[in-house]
Amino acid sequence: MAPPKDPVALSEAIRGVMRRSAQPIAVVSAFLPSEDSNARSQLIHCTTLSSFTTVSLAPPLVAFSIRLPSRMADALRAGASVPSSSSGLQGASRPTSKIPHFLIHILSSTQESLSNYFARPGAIPFDATAPAQDDGHPFHSHPMQPSSSVPGMLVPSESLGSLACSLVYQLDLTSPDLHGTTEFLNGCIHTDEVGSTLFLAQIHDVELGPQASERAPLVYWHQKYGSLQSPQ
Repeated sequence: MAPPKDPVALSEAIRGVMRRSAQPIAVVSAFLPSEDSNARSQLIHCTTLSSFTTVSLAPPLVAFSIRLPSRMADALRAGASVPSSSSGLQGASRPTSKIPHFLIHILSSTQESLSNYFARPGAIPFDATAPAQDDGHPFHSHPMQPSSSVPGMLVPSESLGSLACSLVYQLDLTSPDLHGTTEFLNGCIHTDEVGSTLFLAQIHDVELGPQASERAPLVYWHQKYGSLQSPQ
């Protein structure tokens, strides 16, 4: 039996393998928590996802991870009405139905600047209620359209498609031993420990922009952006 590999060396080996495979670029957008508990926030926060994959079509599920601490993780949990603290899973109330409260946008080859902007720490959220102004936010320079699934949310019109989602499950990846650390939304315990959380989301709808079927995907390969040609 081979000895366990050094964690740093293993991490670099994984990066090396994944860099050889083209990865699709996706951006998640959600409303930041409102300071007024009786009013819904209109600040749209976005983050470029470093990992994103479809998990199942029946039921329709996707998975992605977010590094902590993160305003995006807070926004996703707030949208799912997750309590800030709890005694655990026992006795936790479960929602009777779920509605989509955030979007995942699959970017096209014309949207590299969107990916770059939202990959930066501290990216400024977009105020959906403010008058149009030149503040450098890419939502002003890219064509946008209202979401038909999440009221108040915007969809980049040139994306390959946007998935309207709700959270159904999360896994705390900060623990060195993941056994027994899975937590359903509602009744989960949050920490400010630096690490990552894996989110599992249900897809409720797919929103397409004009000419979505004719657009080429934006992919990341060998630490550079690229695209793909349509199959003949």
